[in-house]
Amino acid sequence: VLTHGFVVDGQGKKMSKSAGNVVAPQDVIKQSGAEILRLWVAAQDYREDLRISQEILNHLIEAYRKIRNTCRILLSNLYDFDPGKHRVSYAHLPELDRWALSRLGVLIPRVKQAYEDCEFHTIFHALNNFCSVDLSAVYLDILKDRLYTFRADSPLRRGSQTVFFEVVTALTKLMAPALSFTAEEIWRTLSAQMPGFSMAKSVHLAAFPEVDPLWIDPQLAARWETLLTHR
Repeated sequence: VLTHGFVVDGQGKKMSKSAGNVVAPQDVIKQSGAEILRLWVAAQDYREDLRISQEILNHLIEAYRKIRNTCRILLSNLYDFDPGKHRVSYAHLPELDRWALSRLGVLIPRVKQAYEDCEFHTIFHALNNFCSVDLSAVYLDILKDRLYTFRADSPLRRGSQTVFFEVVTALTKLMAPALSFTAEEIWRTLSAQMPGFSMAKSVHLAAFPEVDPLWIDPQLAARWETLLTHR
């Protein structure tokens, strides 16, 4: 109903059985799963012709794995974290952790506005970029020593876990409309790991995340932009 164009192959050619370039939805689901088909839909700009090919799907599979594996890393480091007991206040977080929250503070309103505007491809690119760049290439890369060599109750480790908890809960809520099964799987894992923490029974019953005003720090963001440019 929303699209203004047609579904075409990777070269922009109209699909036809005679040309042998038809990509059937049921074949995509059978080979790669329904989540990949959902992600393809979300990644398209429906105002233009919608391109699909195995190469395009392969790129989406890699993006999906990045998002899923990033959430898996976050979850795997929360196995001994109780938000009610171990959460570290923003004022006591190191600057690196506060930078990660500032990036989350940029992501949340951008994704929520994209849902309001039906700019679904913006949501895909924002989530993928956040997981690939802000988290994997910067935050998680720097944190390895802190997570795996500091004592379990170290304030620095608990600070990282605090950020991990905020990030994974926000990401799960933001991805839920597009990656519904993956988001629900993550949500159930969180609920099982933290039985004492009050959570909605399903991610699809939870409200979208809100940004803590403390996370918005233009001076910190500018300082880290300069630092990461040099890095």
